[in-house]
Amino acid sequence: MPLTFELKQGRFNFRVAAVIIREGKVLAGRYGTDEKHYWTLPGGRGELLESSRETLLREIREELGVDAKMDRLLWTVENFYRFQGREVHELAFYYLSHLPETSPVCKKEGPFPMEEEGDIMMLQWIPLQDVKQLPLFPSFLRWRLAEEDLPVTPEHVVHTDEEH
Repeated sequence: MPLTFELKQGRFNFRVAAVIIREGKVLAGRYGTDEKHYWTLPGGRGELLESSRETLLREIREELGVDAKMDRLLWTVENFYRFQGREVHELAFYYLSHLPETSPVCKKEGPFPMEEEGDIMMLQWIPLQDVKQLPLFPSFLRWRLAEEDLPVTPEHVVHTDEEH
């Protein structure tokens, strides 16, 4: 059961995501094929009694069909935003991760679909210099990734975004 709680005043969400960078590009995705949809990094919601590392390994296996290697924790993020008219308080862990070189995902060009539980996510390797122009959320990732400003030790980030 995902660690998401719907309350009268808003939603709480626990998320874990992978920062996968290869050959100057980061793997990002968006749901649907509409260009107006926002972008996010691969990952998903944590489950009760599951560590953040276990969550990320499970989510990458489900989404990409491969076993990722997790390098290190980059950020713990308290993210506040509006989504579909609801206030959201999200606690997220972002791990620097790598895919096996033999993975078909590493060889993909352009957008490619991935289906999970009936939802289609369009994934794409985005050049790091183009990340600032993407509607990527949380938005602090746009600058940190574009500048390849990855922390050596974990950082705690408190961030507020507008509605997405």
